[in-house]
Amino acid sequence: MQQRIFSFAFLWTILALSLWLFGVHAGVFIIALLAFLTQLELYQLFEKMGLKPMKELGLAAGVVITIGAYYIGGVDSGNDLFVLCFVLLTLTIIRVDLQAGRLRSFMPTLFGLLYVPYLLHFLIKTVKLAEFHDESSATGMFLAVWIVAVAKCADVGGLLVGMQIGKTPLSVISPKKTYEGAAGGIVFSMLIGVMLYGVFHSIAPAGMTWWLCALIAIPIGIASIASDLVESAFKRQADVKDSGKLIPGIGGIFDLTDSLILTAPLGYLLFKYTLF
Repeated sequence: MQQRIFSFAFLWTILALSLWLFGVHAGVFIIALLAFLTQLELYQLFEKMGLKPMKELGLAAGVVITIGAYYIGGVDSGNDLFVLCFVLLTLTIIRVDLQAGRLRSFMPTLFGLLYVPYLLHFLIKTVKLAEFHDESSATGMFLAVWIVAVAKCADVGGLLVGMQIGKTPLSVISPKKTYEGAAGGIVFSMLIGVMLYGVFHSIAPAGMTWWLCALIAIPIGIASIASDLVESAFKRQADVKDSGKLIPGIGGIFDLTDSLILTAPLGYLLFKYTLF
């Protein structure tokens, strides 16, 4: 637990310093790096299941989507790049696999592209959404960081509360998770959402309020828990405890980003239809 808390604090410090020194560009490249490493670990899990993703092609397409989402075109450039990469990857995989007489790379390669870089790019898209509506880059970064913090606090809060009072198992996929912990995690998400607004209200969008933060944090917290369970299912299928060993107390990069994958697009949509 101490290692987990230290790693959590260290990573947030690195994120804060990077954004302070280099602004939105640091955020874009951090998301791109996390997406790349997460997608790589997902492909490695697939390989342990006996699947054969085309890692190099899938990873290259993922980088194009995440980096291009900010630097190429408008708010929807990430969607356009995803469609282009998806079609090109599909044609390449079909050509290679059919020549070999089997189609074993199609699903794992394309699913890895969709599930990780495409869904995570919605954090970048949130920044561009704010800029498109004449808000500053700082406002966009605040919204993206708000989504990340609320999602991760559902994970951390769920762990802390679950250790203290958790009794009812939430899922056979992850036996240590409990309904009590999940409820505590959602409350933690609501609290951090309101606290972040209170501290950074000067750069928050005009339509953002403390009660809206509390309400939006509820579905974000639920999606965070569901996203975490999806990764647990992948690990269970691959018969591994962690997706990697890069981060002490946490595991791999996928173990770090798992709760962000479903929350990134959900957070974007919630902000899009409530703030802009």
